[in-house]
Amino acid sequence: MGKHETTMAGAAIASTLKHMSMIGDIGKEILLEFNINRINLKKKYSYKVRGAIQSAARKRFGKEALYFYGLTMMDAYKEIIKISGNDHQIIFIKKNSKKLNSDLIKVARNIRNDYMEMTASRLDFNTKASIFTPKENIVGCSSKVISIDVIEFTLINAVLYENEYFNRGLISGELGILRKSWDIKIKFVKSKSKQDKTGWCKFVWHITFLKNKKKVDLAAIENEIRENAKQSFIQNVLKDSNLQKKRSELLTNQLSKFIPPQIHKAMIRGDFNTDIATKRKKLTVFFSDIKNFTATSESLQPEDLTIYLNEYFSEMTNIALRYGATIDKYIGDAVMLFFGDPSSKGEREDARACVEMALKMQEKMIELRHNWKSRGFLDPFKIRIGINTGYCNVGNFGSEQRLTYTIIGGEVNVAARLESAGDADGILMSYETYAHVEDMIDVEEKEAVKMKGINRDVKVFSVLARKNEKIIETKTKEVIENSKVKEIENFKKTIIKMDEEIQKMKKLFKDL
Repeated sequence: MGKHETTMAGAAIASTLKHMSMIGDIGKEILLEFNINRINLKKKYSYKVRGAIQSAARKRFGKEALYFYGLTMMDAYKEIIKISGNDHQIIFIKKNSKKLNSDLIKVARNIRNDYMEMTASRLDFNTKASIFTPKENIVGCSSKVISIDVIEFTLINAVLYENEYFNRGLISGELGILRKSWDIKIKFVKSKSKQDKTGWCKFVWHITFLKNKKKVDLAAIENEIRENAKQSFIQNVLKDSNLQKKRSELLTNQLSKFIPPQIHKAMIRGDFNTDIATKRKKLTVFFSDIKNFTATSESLQPEDLTIYLNEYFSEMTNIALRYGATIDKYIGDAVMLFFGDPSSKGEREDARACVEMALKMQEKMIELRHNWKSRGFLDPFKIRIGINTGYCNVGNFGSEQRLTYTIIGGEVNVAARLESAGDADGILMSYETYAHVEDMIDVEEKEAVKMKGINRDVKVFSVLARKNEKIIETKTKEVIENSKVKEIENFKKTIIKMDEEIQKMKKLFKDL
């Protein structure tokens, strides 16, 4: 490491290594090239170390990989900040939520520009805290309005010029809240950007904002952006043919976390069709979420919340895979699954597998809550579940550039509505599902409901218990009752005998 070159905090290098570990040992291999066995968080390292790691990822998996890494780089930090609420960004958004969504163009522009300046200030602080240049006050970030709806955004850090897509992804991730009111385009300005020979690099983008004419679903837009980035990244990884066998196996295991196991296995076999195509098929759809999650999470420390959530999702996923569910997606604290595609055991067996899975999940939650309480979790998670069986469109949705394997249709919405209407620890299902499992469970029929887009009244059933559980409970009560009867009869016989003995004693004393 030269005396006159840019350096980085070990923590920044370690963060990059951890974030990019999903593609295998690429980071560790680069470290060995620099004769580094392990990163010391308190030590400074040459900018070339992280630059080499990012360049290796770009060369092997394309600029889309860098964009995906940049887009998701701050996720863990943001989640902790979101829960604690101690970040300037969170405070700013809460304070100015109405202005950020204002229909008045002047108000919207002013608050947008303020938000961009606040974002630049945050990145400026983070950059200066982790990157050190031979000349002081070089690195940092700034935001400048150059026309009414165009902002020039500048970031000077230790990313190599050719790896600009990493920074572009980082900036895109920071603009999330503005997408509810604005359509955003980010253009890299090469003429104003440059790489310095000491290691720092200046990046300039022109960010154009076009006011949305209609109200948009912010969560849907954010999800689409991330799905696009993720799918582009995954496609590049799958196309790569130069990985050694060991790397391929590791990569395969990592990719399986992004897509349903059934699709993952089909891809590995070469049996999965990536054409944009869907089919109409009868499926059993499952939704679950944690009741009062927001209130519960606010009572926990971020570290504890992470541990409990990981345990919850891991256990629920294990049960889902055991029963053959296709895991569609995780939406915050909610889980969406379905049975019947890409493989199916028949409509009836699919429904029965789904209900049995739901029962196992609720049973597992009892065990988890007992464990969590013993560890100090006063009000542990309780989940509610909704299940429906009906015809859905299932398959590859999207474009030639990006596909998502999922399901859509009114019957999917029915399952979601049943879940949201359920009680904690409860399972609500439609009659279409109950018809396949009525011999398995005891239920209580609820009032039928009308749902938008569904041309029938939806009959709703709440699960009480398994049939055999009720039989066992009944038999147990009978055994207890019979036992009590016998105890009473034996007690009466004992009293009678004692009375006879007393009478004999009285007679004996009388004769004396």
